[in-house]
Amino acid sequence: MSKKIKVFYDGKCNVCKKEIDFYSKIDKEKSFDWVNIHKNKTKINKTGLSKEELLSILHIQTQDGSIIKGVEAFGLMWSKFRYLKFLSFALKFKPINIFASFLYKLWLRTR
Repeated sequence: MSKKIKVFYDGKCNVCKKEIDFYSKIDKEKSFDWVNIHKNKTKINKTGLSKEELLSILHIQTQDGSIIKGVEAFGLMWSKFRYLKFLSFALKFKPINIFASFLYKLWLRTR
């Protein structure tokens, strides 16, 4: 069995939790390990990042150990889902990526 992509999420954020619940239901290939930052100290320690850093923005740890964050993390995640690949593709266009990053940063301030 190959290593899974780890998605670190804020399990105390209702919107975040609902979004991750949705993704986990459509993760038919079981490609992801959904890591609630508030409940998985061991996996957090292995990233080399603090809990606060992980809570600040979405982080993904790839199979090779690389950390991807923010909109790029969403893009990687979406690329693995059949019906969301178009979102990942859209993020490759710089204006869309910039706008999505701007909106995500605005949303982060309100959660």
